[in-house]
Amino acid sequence: MKRYISITAAQMLSVLFLSAQTTKSNVSLQLLGTRSWIRLDMKDGDKGLSGARIFWSKTNKKPAVANEVLNDGAERYYIQHVDPETTYYVWVESAAGKPLAQGKSYTSKSWVLDETELQEVKRNPSSGVVPPGMEIFWQDEFNDQLLNRNKWTTNYFSSLNYLNEKSKQEMLQDKLPQPAYTLNGSAINLYVNDTIPKRIFTEGGNQKISSIQTYDWKTNENLLDNSKGGYFEVKVRRNRQGNPKGTNTAFWFDSPGPDIRYYLQEGTEVDGIKGIRPKGQLFEIDVFEYITAQFVIHGHVDAKGVFQRNLATHIAEGYEHVGQWVTHGVLWTPTSIKHYINGDLIKEYNNKNQIYSPNHFMNVFLGAYGSEGGVNMEVDYIRAYNWPLREGNELPNPDFEGKSGLMPWEGEGTIGDGLGEKGSKALVLAPGKKVEQYVYLDPQQQFNLSYWGKGDRIAVAVDDVTVVTGKLSTLKQQSQYLGKQGKKHEISFVTGQKIKPNKKILRIAFTNTGKEMAYLDNITLKRK
Repeated sequence: MKRYISITAAQMLSVLFLSAQTTKSNVSLQLLGTRSWIRLDMKDGDKGLSGARIFWSKTNKKPAVANEVLNDGAERYYIQHVDPETTYYVWVESAAGKPLAQGKSYTSKSWVLDETELQEVKRNPSSGVVPPGMEIFWQDEFNDQLLNRNKWTTNYFSSLNYLNEKSKQEMLQDKLPQPAYTLNGSAINLYVNDTIPKRIFTEGGNQKISSIQTYDWKTNENLLDNSKGGYFEVKVRRNRQGNPKGTNTAFWFDSPGPDIRYYLQEGTEVDGIKGIRPKGQLFEIDVFEYITAQFVIHGHVDAKGVFQRNLATHIAEGYEHVGQWVTHGVLWTPTSIKHYINGDLIKEYNNKNQIYSPNHFMNVFLGAYGSEGGVNMEVDYIRAYNWPLREGNELPNPDFEGKSGLMPWEGEGTIGDGLGEKGSKALVLAPGKKVEQYVYLDPQQQFNLSYWGKGDRIAVAVDDVTVVTGKLSTLKQQSQYLGKQGKKHEISFVTGQKIKPNKKILRIAFTNTGKEMAYLDNITLKRK
């Protein structure tokens, strides 16, 4: 069996140099290790590697015989069938036996942000609706020739499949049908047709399914912690051939396992599983599924576990989806869900007294569905953004120095230059004005909220936010005279109880209750 895939120079893409050590040579060896393969790249543009020999070993001792010989013009290789969480040593020699480079790579089971993938965003930028100040925390540009199993599982399964006993047993026995897809070095193409996958996914149904996702129900392994929400965007091109049944091409989010506790509503029980999802909170977001790109928020389930109806649905008019590259985005915050197509805001659900947002991580899917014909979806990229957090601070934009301005703070404050601590920028609050920020925090933890302030009297409120209704319950309040010189202030509180791994939603609010201007800077919220 071949243990590598070769790629010609024309297909070569630069990659991050991870854990590689090179000999004294002008040729650099670049390595990336995952749980299922190690990627090897040579210095971009080097023409002296044709016929070079590759050696690898789990010990720092080069094998006597090369494991593989490179093809003419090849610059990228994948060592496959590696053991996860293992260090591999790699050597490269010319055809004449001259040492060219050597290095080592650890086959981690965790994904890492790849500098080359981040650079790809400059060449192929996201839409303009990424909130200013947000940064990528997870992405896949699908520029490899093999699927990155640190980011994806091919074991398609969802909350609704759990109620089908045959599908459930296939999941538990690791016998789920596997998807059909290709990777060409710039995109993934997920497809179904008359021959592949071999069968309909669910007996009696009308869909073959080729899908990848970020959570594995059988192993309860979550490959993407998106429990603090963020902005998620994909660029896709969708097609169908013939008139397939059950046509779907989907980018969607589903509640995780290992059972259906998040699908069932509080107060209901099915097969001994007690529901924990509050009525009115979503268990699924379909950013798009039908060719019309219908956006759906699912939520109503009866006491027997039967899905009843959606929480919200809308279709954006005037967009052509078949055969066209289209960007789709969703912004998920502690209090809102917003939907975008090609950089246009299509619909937002931001009623703080009807919060659809989940307070836990969600399983992310990309897939093609159908039968008796062909359906496919090419994905150029998927990118996840969120507000960066620094030095243990749970509040983004704490010093108001970034390009986001006031965001994600909400309210009537402004930003003033030279008015903060040590002459930095400051949040300026006129008398009677207020700012607030909603955040996800871990439950049953003690936190310290500290801030620098100058000016008149300020009222600080830390409130627990009830999911769905948005009702506020006071955890801590403080009324403080800031003073003309400015100084640090602090308030401590403990977050309430929540079923793990769910987050608590809290609101942090500052109100100027005095008669003069108030100035705030360096607001930090840290675990004590």
